[in-house]
Amino acid sequence: MAQPQPQQTTATGLPTTVDQLSAAVTVVFVAAETRLVTGSATLVQAAIVNPALAPSLRGRLQALSREVSADVLVRVNTLANRVADTAARNGNASAARDVRALERQVSGWVANPMADIMPHDVTASRLIAEDLASRLTAAAQRITRYADDAYRAATTGGALAQINPALDVIHNVMTKATPAEAQAQAWRELTSRGVTGFTDVKGREWNLATYVEMATRTATQRAYNASHRERLTLAGITYFTISTTGRPCPLCAPWEGKVLADVGAGHVTEPDASNGEPVTFHVAATIEDATAAGLFHPNCKHTLTAYLPGVTVLKPNAWTAANEQDYRNTQKLRALEREVRKHRQIQAAALTDTARAKAGRDVRAAQANVRAFTAQTGLMRRNRREQLNLGNK
Repeated sequence: MAQPQPQQTTATGLPTTVDQLSAAVTVVFVAAETRLVTGSATLVQAAIVNPALAPSLRGRLQALSREVSADVLVRVNTLANRVADTAARNGNASAARDVRALERQVSGWVANPMADIMPHDVTASRLIAEDLASRLTAAAQRITRYADDAYRAATTGGALAQINPALDVIHNVMTKATPAEAQAQAWRELTSRGVTGFTDVKGREWNLATYVEMATRTATQRAYNASHRERLTLAGITYFTISTTGRPCPLCAPWEGKVLADVGAGHVTEPDASNGEPVTFHVAATIEDATAAGLFHPNCKHTLTAYLPGVTVLKPNAWTAANEQDYRNTQKLRALEREVRKHRQIQAAALTDTARAKAGRDVRAAQANVRAFTAQTGLMRRNRREQLNLGNK
């Protein structure tokens, strides 16, 4: 008789695949955003120094934004196809390893050999690539709108009126600040946000980097899990559970330690995978119903794993007060990291030495907050998440 097999933990494949592919795409858009923001700052500075350039400022800002957008657009399809194809291949390979491990560990259970013969179905990954390409295209096109945002920030309160009175487009609206102060504040707010305009179903606004990373991570997860599930199904596995990640969220925790299936829910009786004796167990939900309830949400690190009746030992995960505090701490750390990146962006696009120096102090203060929080909570500090080339939400 086979020994009971513990519920499988998450293979390194999914988190590693998600992190690598999302970083590869995000860095393209973040580099474009940085080029756009700092390039706009250079154009505004030039107009302040040389009044003859002021009348053409808007046109030059628009030309820059169109150029940056076009450079990203030509890479969108290649990036999206690479994400979906690589994720699908990795998901398929990971499932193949899982199946081979089960055959070694569970005497009496043999996978359907068709799983090794059937070619990998690329239909799902192709559709996911098309959806991701559409989202990335919209993000790249949104870059062109930054020119008008930059022009409005540069001319707030008539800051450029000293160069050319015709540019005083918001005259006398700031009664408690000088034009230069009003312009400095508007520019600071603009550059702290970067390229914006991405709103989710809950009404939350995302900047370019966080939106692109979220979209890419979601597409990667979908392609990986679809391929992984397909390979397990071809091997003859009809019941599933989900991996344990060690750091779930309130949406995922209820499904850890539960049995899922393609169809039906309730008590079922099936042969023991090791000896054929009947065994009764409970199917909590269909995979589709669990997904609709929040499983496999954006940034989720779970994947389906095989549930073999009578063999797999489930590990339920009751959501405790400690789990809730850990989850809140990770969300707080993400917020502190975003604050560091915000001030780095302001620093990179500062129009004056004074503004640049202040932004530098703000960066150091924000970093100190991260250090204090990680020391307090024991969470690991990841310096790369505080850099401008990573816009994690």
